[in-house]
Parts: sequence; structure tokens; C-alpha cells
Amino acid sequence: MSNTFNHKTDTSPIIYQIRIKGHLGNPWKEWFAGLNITLEDNGDTLLTGALIDQAALHGLLRKIRDLGLPLLSVIRVNPNLKGLSEHGLNDDLSLNKSCYLENEIAKIFLKQTRKDTKMKAIICTKYGSPDVLQLNEVEKPTPKDNEVLIRVHAASVTAADGMMRKGTPFIGRFFVGLMKPKNPIPGAGFAGEIEGVGKDVKLFKAGDQVFGESTSTFGTYAEFLCLPEDGLLLTKPSNMIYEEAACVCDGPITSLNFLSDVTKTQRGQSVLINAASGSLGTAAVQLAKHFGVEVTGVCSTTNLAMVKSLGADKVIDYTTINFTKTGHTYDIIFDTIGKSSFSHCKGALTQKGIYLSPVLNLPLLLLMIWTSKIGSKKAKFSATGLRPVAELRILLKELKVLIEAGKIKLVIDRCYPLEQTAEAHSYVEKGHKKGNVVITME
Repeated sequence: MSNTFNHKTDTSPIIYQIRIKGHLGNPWKEWFAGLNITLEDNGDTLLTGALIDQAALHGLLRKIRDLGLPLLSVIRVNPNLKGLSEHGLNDDLSLNKSCYLENEIAKIFLKQTRKDTKMKAIICTKYGSPDVLQLNEVEKPTPKDNEVLIRVHAASVTAADGMMRKGTPFIGRFFVGLMKPKNPIPGAGFAGEIEGVGKDVKLFKAGDQVFGESTSTFGTYAEFLCLPEDGLLLTKPSNMIYEEAACVCDGPITSLNFLSDVTKTQRGQSVLINAASGSLGTAAVQLAKHFGVEVTGVCSTTNLAMVKSLGADKVIDYTTINFTKTGHTYDIIFDTIGKSSFSHCKGALTQKGIYLSPVLNLPLLLLMIWTSKIGSKKAKFSATGLRPVAELRILLKELKVLIEAGKIKLVIDRCYPLEQTAEAHSYVEKGHKKGNVVITME
């Protein structure tokens, strides 16, 4: 070893001050027992304590790195020195020849921390085709006091995601950004593992496997995501993989809202599910059977067997049969992709039948107003994603119980890596997916 690092063999402990970005929550504090922990007004955490040697410093910095905590600086406070040796992330980390070996170790970990504060994400800065979705490297988020930091393992790709990417219908831009997306990282449904928690978080801890939806800020097309602990977030069903759990807040929660809350589906009724092989359709077939109704599923030839296997009593091949012309009537027609219309389906409804669509357009809006006042047959729409989070959480808890009981299963069509998110959107836009499409971070 060079004489540069041959300092005197003093075995007395050395005091260090290590600064971490963000306030440590209670679960994290257990990892640093023996150190004084100061939560500073600027939002940083200062760890202060005596370490016996360079091996102890090395172990502490490794622990900080492995936990994914953003390291800002390392300060060595030694009574035998005239000052402090400090290396922060904002300087060039150059060391002069009088620095100790401990600072060489700190230098290595600080460089590694630079990488730890970054993450890969899909960025969308304008409305348009799938090509506007670009892979980039951005700052890794830091949880606020009431938030959890989630390492995303899987994110859903839905028809709604495509509509928001295109900025259609235009009225939707008043919620997501008039001229461009106000939240540049898209994506709503997700599943992953909690990596860190804010100091006020009580419901979750590091290591919890979770699933849910980012209902207002989006951001799930990324390696990490921060959400408030009281958001649309639950621990993952034990019998589901991440790819399946990421899709629960699309088809299943929307279908449950329509069949349970919007229509109050009753045992013994007859329900027709149009587009029964898609995300909403596959969930709606299973939920309708759970509610004890007679289910007819409409899909293409290639998907008839799958829809039948999900519990449909009857299936109709739309390529050869027009379900509105069969002479059969239904208490509920759930048009899961909004491809039909109330006017087209009216003759296939019973006297007090209801037409449901999750896709709002002007004709449907006018018919909703009209049928609410006149006639016994009704047209109804519900913006599931705009319901209060507390109400959505009730639906999600109900779904989790059904999933863990084996009543609901998710159908996965394709999985794409994060860098192929544009290709995933292109595939979904073709309108022929079977069940769900997923982005994976692995």
C-alpha cells in the first residue's frame, strides 16, 4: 500500500456524519441502531456515530446502498484533524494525497449512490402515437412522510392508457393536461414491493408486496413509484404473481363497479358481455357468474373456448352472429369496449333492461339524460377511475377476497419489457388482446 494511506495506527473510534436524502421512517431506524439519527428541517437525515475502523464504515455504507437510500455526503470528524474531510454529491469527488483510506471508500460508495438516485422510466411529453413514449433515465422519487416507495415489478397497459397518451377524448385533457401530459410518466395499474416508507407511514413496511393504481399522478411505467399509504394500495393476493396483480385495477375493478354498484346485478338475471375476451370482459364474465346470473359472452371465433372456460353459459361468435338479431333479450348488456350503442342494443334489452358502457361519448351522454326521464330501458355510464379513492379501495378489497378464494383469475395475453412500452401500446390499440397486456421491469 502506498504511503499516502499510511496514517498512524490509532485504534480510537472515529466519529462520522453521514447525510441521507429524505427522512427515515421508523422501520429504517432499526437498521442503524447505535447511531444518532437527526431528521433535519430541510428533509435530510443525518446519521452520527463512532466507527472503530474502515471496515465498519465500509459495512455501514454498503448497508445504505443496499437499502436503496440516497446518500448525499460523508463527513469524518476526528479530534486529531484540523478540520473535516467531506465528500458530497455536488463536487467532483477529487481527493488530495492527504486523504485517508476511509474517504477512498466513501468516494466509491458516493459514485455508486449517483446511480442509485436514478431510475429508468417511460417519458411522454406530448400527445400522439405510441412513438411519443420514450425510455429515459430520471431522478428516483423520494417518499414524503405519508408515502411509500415502491419498486415496480409490473404495470398494466390498457385502452385507457392509450386514450390518455393520445389526449382523446379532448374533454379528458382538462384532467390530464390541456396541451401536453402534466404527468410525464404514464401508467396507472401496478404491482411491486415496498422499498422504503415515510416517517408517518403505519399501514405498510419495507418488503411488503403490494398492488394497486396511481389514480391521479400516474407514473407506473417506471422502476420506482411513490404513493400515499392511504392511496389505492393493498398487499398483493398471495396466489397472484406480479404480472396478474398489476391488472386488477383495470378490468376487474371497472367490471365490479358496473355490475355491483351501477346496476345492482341480481341473482337469476341474464347478462350479455360484449367483447368478453378483453380485460373488462374476462373479469365481467367471472364476476357475473359469481353474482349468480346467466352469462352470454360475445367474442371472436378464436376466443370462444376461453370465454366458455371462464364460466359463460353461452357464447356468441360476433363474426357470424349479430347478438341484437337473435331474438333473445337480456336484463343487462355490458358493452365493455363501447363498440356498440344503446340504440343498437335497445331491441335486445328486456322491458327494464340496462345498457352499460365504460366509454363516454356525446350520443351516450344525451341518451343517459333522455332515458333517465323517459322510458323503462336505461343507458348508463360510470367513470370508475374518478370515484373517490376510499370507494375504490372498498372495491379492491372485495376483489382481493374473491381472488384469494379462487373466484377471479386474470388472463394475461402478452408481457413486454419496459423498453418496448411503445410496442405494447401499439398491440393494445389493435383491439384484439386476450385479457391483459403487461409491462415488466425485470
